[in-house]
Amino acid sequence: MHDLSYRKELDGLRAIAVVSVILFHVGFPSMPGGYVGVDVFFVLSGYLICGQTYLRLAEARYSATEFFARRIRRLSTAYFACFLVTALVAHVLFLREDMAEVFANLIGSITFTNNYNLLFSQGYFNQDAHENPFLHTWSLSIEEQFYIGLPILILLTRRSLKAFVILLIVMFVVSLALVLLSGQRIYLQDQRFFATSFRIWELALGGLVFVAQQRGMRLPQIGPVWPLLGLALVIAPVGWIDDSWTYPGWITLAPTVGTALLVATAYPSQGRTGRVLASPPMAYVGRISYGAYLWHWPLIVFVTYLWGALGDEIRTILVLASLGLGALSYHLIETPIRRIDVRVHKGKLYAMFGVQTAVLLAVAAFVLHQSNREETEADIALQKIKGEIGAFHPEWDTCWNKMGIEDYCRIGAEGDGPIEYIAWGDSMTNSAYAAYDAYGKETGKRGVIATSAACAPLPDVARDYGGTDICLTFNKGVLAYLETAPELEVFLLARWTYYAEGYDDQRSNTPNEAPIVDATGQQLPGTNFEIFVPVFEKLLDKIGARHKVTVVNLWPVAPYSVPVAMLRNARFGTRIDPITLEIFNNRGGRVVEYVNTAATSRGMRVIAPHETLCASGTCILHDNGVPLYVDQTHLGQAGNRMLLEMLLDDGTTSAN
Repeated sequence: MHDLSYRKELDGLRAIAVVSVILFHVGFPSMPGGYVGVDVFFVLSGYLICGQTYLRLAEARYSATEFFARRIRRLSTAYFACFLVTALVAHVLFLREDMAEVFANLIGSITFTNNYNLLFSQGYFNQDAHENPFLHTWSLSIEEQFYIGLPILILLTRRSLKAFVILLIVMFVVSLALVLLSGQRIYLQDQRFFATSFRIWELALGGLVFVAQQRGMRLPQIGPVWPLLGLALVIAPVGWIDDSWTYPGWITLAPTVGTALLVATAYPSQGRTGRVLASPPMAYVGRISYGAYLWHWPLIVFVTYLWGALGDEIRTILVLASLGLGALSYHLIETPIRRIDVRVHKGKLYAMFGVQTAVLLAVAAFVLHQSNREETEADIALQKIKGEIGAFHPEWDTCWNKMGIEDYCRIGAEGDGPIEYIAWGDSMTNSAYAAYDAYGKETGKRGVIATSAACAPLPDVARDYGGTDICLTFNKGVLAYLETAPELEVFLLARWTYYAEGYDDQRSNTPNEAPIVDATGQQLPGTNFEIFVPVFEKLLDKIGARHKVTVVNLWPVAPYSVPVAMLRNARFGTRIDPITLEIFNNRGGRVVEYVNTAATSRGMRVIAPHETLCASGTCILHDNGVPLYVDQTHLGQAGNRMLLEMLLDDGTTSAN
C-alpha cells in the first residue's frame, strides 16, 4: 500500500467504536467497558494522520500550514456547532451555580485542554461527571494536542522522514512504559484516564502500523485468524471490563492491539471480517461517527437532567437520536465543508476557524457572566434541592462491610465506655447514619453502625448478587457479636421488599426477580416471601432474647430520583407522579404487615415510617422544600431528621 485511499472497513471499525461508547454512556449494564471505543479512535486517528504525514514527508511536500488547515476543515465547524448549542442549552437548563463549571469546561474544550481541566477536577466515572455536558471533549483535546505538537516536532527535525519514524517509536515506548510501569505514582486512577502522556502511545501505535506497512512488514498468513483475533480483542473488553480496572493499563493493550491487527489485516478482499466491517450499514455509521460522538454526550446529560433515571426505552431512543444527530452533522456540516480545497482556500479556512473561536469565546464570557450574577431566593431554593442529589453522608464509603466490633463505625455520644446500641442493615441503614448518630448524642448513648450493601440483616441467607459471599460473612459476624454482647438496643432497617418480595429495583413491581441463596450459594426453593418469613423470625428469635430490638419498617420508595423530580418540577413544571398509600400498600403492604406482626408479637418496637409520611393518603417526599431522599430510596438530611424524631419517640410510633 503506497497511499491512504479510502478503506470502508476502517469506517466499520469506527462504527463499533462509537456505538460502544454511546451504549456505555447511556448506561446499558451489559456494556460496562464501552469506553474502550475511544482507544479504537485514537489508534485509527494515529494511523490516518501519521500515514498522511509519512507520505508527504517521503515526497518532500510536507506543509504544516496545510496540515492545520486540513484539521480545521475536518473538525472545527462540527464541534463549533455542537459546543455552541450545548452551551446555550446548558444556560437554559442548568442552575446559576452550575454555570461556572460549564464555563470552565467550555473554555477547556475551545482551547483543547479540557482533559487536563478534568484531570484536576473530576474523575471520568464520578457522578458529578455525568452532569458535565463537555466531559467527552477530553479525547478531542488529546487528539488536538497531538495534531498541534506533531507538526512542530517535524519542523524542528527539518522534515526528516527518519526522524519522524524515530519520534513515533520514542513516543510509543515512553508513553506505554508510563502506562504499564508507573502505577499510581504519577496520576491517581481517576486522573490517569485523562492524561495525554498516558494516551500518546495509542496514536503512535496507529502511525507505526502504517510505517510497518510502508516498509513491507507483514504478519504471517494464517487464514482469517488475525482479523478475528483483532475483532475479539476490540469487542470483548466492552462487556468484560468496568470502572474498577486501572485504565489505561495493561488491559488497554486488548482494544489497541486489536485495532492495530484489524487495520493491518482486515481487508475486504482477503476475508469475511473485512467484508462485514466494510458493509454499507457499518461503513455509514463509521462515517457519521464524529458527529455522533460530539452530540451524544450533551444529549444524554440534558435528557438525564430533565427525566432522571433512564429506562431501556429511553436509552434506546438516545442511541438512535445520537446516530441521527451524527447523520445531520455529517450531511449538513461536515460534507459541505470538506469540499473546500485546502490549497486554494487555506486562508479562508483559517479565517473561518478564527471567527468560530471568537464566537465560542463570546458565549463563554456570557456563561461566566451568568454564573456571577446575583443569587436570588429562587436560586437558593433550587440549589437546596439540587444539593441533595446523590448527597450521601461523609462516612458513606467508610462504614461498609466491617467484619467485627473493633471495625464498626462508631456513632452517638463521645468518650470511652460500653457500646449501648447498634444499627444493623443494608444501604438504607448506611443512609440513616446521621439519624442513628444524632440519636446517640441526644440520649447520651454510644453506638456502632454495621452495614453491607444489598444485604438485609438475615442469618445464613442473602440476595443473589455479586456481593453474596461478603454479605453472608458480614451478617455472620454481626450475629456472633450480638450473641456475646451485653444487652443492647438493636435497630434493624433495610429495604425489606427488596428481599421479601424479590423486586429487582425500586421501579419493579414484579416479585421473585431476585433469588435468595443459602450459605453455600445454592438458590433456595419457593418464593422470596416464603423464604423470608422463617428466616426473619429466626433472626428476631436469635437477638430478641438478649437484646432490645427496634425494627424500622418499610420506607416508601419512588420509581424516580426524588430530588431530580423535584428539581424538574420547580424548573419546568414537570409533573411528579405521587406515591399514594394505595401504591405503597400494593407494592409492600404484605411485607409491612408481616414485619409488624412478627416483631410486635415478640414484644419488639416497630417504627412505621409510612404512617407518618403517608398519613394523608399521599406519601410525603420532602420537608419544607428539601427532599427526604438523595435518590429513589436512600435518606438525605431531611429524611434523617424525620427518622430521628421517630427514634426519639416514646415508643407509641408503631404499626398497630
